[in-house]
Formats: sequence, C-alpha cells, structure tokens
Amino acid sequence: MNFRSNSRRPTSRQDRAFSLFELVIATGLFSFITIGSTSVMLQSMNSYHYDIGKLLVNRDIRTFTSEMTSNASYANYFMVFPSYGERSMTVEIGDSSSGISEVTTDASVNDGKSGDFLLLVYTSPDDSAIITRLVGYFRSPLDPESADSEGPVRRFDTSFPDGITGNIWELLPPVEDAATEPEVIELSQGLADGKLFYNFRNRSVMVKGKIFHEGNLMRRATNTYNFTVSPRG
Repeated sequence: MNFRSNSRRPTSRQDRAFSLFELVIATGLFSFITIGSTSVMLQSMNSYHYDIGKLLVNRDIRTFTSEMTSNASYANYFMVFPSYGERSMTVEIGDSSSGISEVTTDASVNDGKSGDFLLLVYTSPDDSAIITRLVGYFRSPLDPESADSEGPVRRFDTSFPDGITGNIWELLPPVEDAATEPEVIELSQGLADGKLFYNFRNRSVMVKGKIFHEGNLMRRATNTYNFTVSPRG
C-alpha cells in the first residue's frame, strides 16, 4: 500500500510575505526617521556656521576698532564726506548786482551730519598746509540711494614723503579704483541715517553700523558696533 506524502506544509509567519499595509507603514516610519535625522543635522550645521560667523564678526569689530583708533590718534584732523564718490561740489557765490561765479570746494559734511567716507589727514609739523599722508575708510553700498543697503568697507593709505599741497579732493585716489582698495569688512550697514560715520561737533567721529558675515544656512551672523575716534588735532 503506497502512502503519498503531502509536500505542502503550513506557511509559517517567517515565510509569509509583507502585505501592502505593512510596506506602507514601514515606508512611512523610514521617511519620518530620515526627515527627523536630516532636520537635526541641518540645525546642527546651522548652529555651527552661525557660531563661526559670530566669531568672525567679533574679530572684524576688534580689528576695525583697533586699526581705526590707532590711525586716528596720529592724524591731525578728519573730514567726513557723503560718499567716496562725492568729494567736491560746485557752489555759487556773489549776487546778481556784482555777478555770480562758481567755485569748487570739498563736499565734506559738518557737525551733526553723517557720511560713508571718513578721511584722516596728516600734515607736516612745520606747516599744516603740507599734507604727508591720507588714510580713508569708505563704505560701498550696493544701492547708495537706500539707507538699508549693505556693502563692504574698504581702506586706502596714501603717503607723500616729500609733502604736498593742494585741494583735498584732487589728492585722493581715483573713484574708479575704489573696488581695488583692500577690504576691511565684508559687509556693513550704516546706522546713522544709513551712513557709517557721524561728525560729532567737528572734534570726533562716531562710527555706528552693523557687520554681517555670509555663509550661514538659515540666518547670517551680525553684530552692532559703536565707537568714537578723535584725531589729536
């Protein structure tokens, strides 16, 4: 008598395939974990870059403050201009009876006014009309017409070993070479009417602005700086 064995055996739970519902649940859990991990990683990277940016901003403020204070302490006097390009202006003098003539003069601002170009002037000990050195700090906003516009702060340093006389605006470096001057601060925004330098009673310069650093994923590092420099006179 032949007995034919049944080769089929009950399917165990381990051999059973995943159902569509289980695949959907597993995919959802995996996506949730992936999104959560990515979010944590992005936040960590953002915090890291922000902290680095704050360190760079604080370093720039210390360097800028120290350098400008040192240069100003040896200058004989300062001048604040509306911008690097606004150095001179033409004014009319006289009246209709005696005749009106045009005279070119510097465009510097007086007490209580602000500008984006600070000029430190060094003169000969023997003659204040003889200029031996000019150091300028100027901000180059992307949109000069906007008070909120940002731009780098640049510096030039021009020496005249034998001394020189003449109109200040004619002794300054060419405006078209502004972009070639060394950068002191990456990005800056003025706070005094949108300008960086404020003429305080024609005796001191108040430097008021913000420093920014790019490179952050979600927000930029920034800090406000406010200090005063005074030439020795």
